[in-house]
Amino acid sequence: MIIAQLSDPHVDVDGTEFHNLYQTAEKFKVALDKAANFSPKPDAIVITGDLVNCGDAPSYAILKDIIERTEIPVYLGMGNHDCRDTLRSTFPDHSYIPKNGFIQYAWEMNGHKMIMLDTNIPGEPGGVLCKQRLEWLEKSLKEDPEKPTVIFMHHPPFKTGIKAMDDMGLADAHKLGEILEKHDQVIRIFCGHLHRSILSNFHGVQAQICPSTTHNIVLHLEKSSRLATTSEPSEFLLHIWNDEGDIVTHNCFTEPSPILWEKE
Repeated sequence: MIIAQLSDPHVDVDGTEFHNLYQTAEKFKVALDKAANFSPKPDAIVITGDLVNCGDAPSYAILKDIIERTEIPVYLGMGNHDCRDTLRSTFPDHSYIPKNGFIQYAWEMNGHKMIMLDTNIPGEPGGVLCKQRLEWLEKSLKEDPEKPTVIFMHHPPFKTGIKAMDDMGLADAHKLGEILEKHDQVIRIFCGHLHRSILSNFHGVQAQICPSTTHNIVLHLEKSSRLATTSEPSEFLLHIWNDEGDIVTHNCFTEPSPILWEKE
């Protein structure tokens, strides 16, 4: 089983300062096309939030037009730039999206359980998993205690050392950790938000951040709150379940790279 994870496309309408700087829609299309045409093809594509930059209907319409070019199932998650109501109205055919409330859901693939969490706080850059969202998660985990489970979410639950981004991270992350300690079927957490590839351990579970399809955050590990973006190559992640049920993750650059040498 293969899942391609894309994150933080921040799709924006043509002509805005943001779009002109990052070419968001064009870069998202390149990333999605490369993921969808990977050989062997992924069984699903998961996008972990910040689908659009301003939560507006025209940007979601552009996103939808790009997504509809692939026949591979696509699962959408909420980021801090997203709007629940507009996301719902734009993708009525995505039946996994709840009709109201938080956009949290679960689905099964090849004997594994996938869970998408909603960390959005409307109008705020940081995220949270409130009591209601955590209760939903625990209920979902209790339903399948023996099934290997992966959690997708936008805000990572761990500190990365990039202060400006950690300051807008997941509040009260320890509450999520307390749930994970009671449910050892959770084997990985996959996130977005940081626009860099970062790996850590969170309450005994490996947690990994997927880079953005458009632009990366400068790796600034000093104590100041410097925040800058860079034109480092865009990436997405390929998560591969091997025959033993283990997950192997590969970073994939979105732009073409010439082969310099190949054994005949």
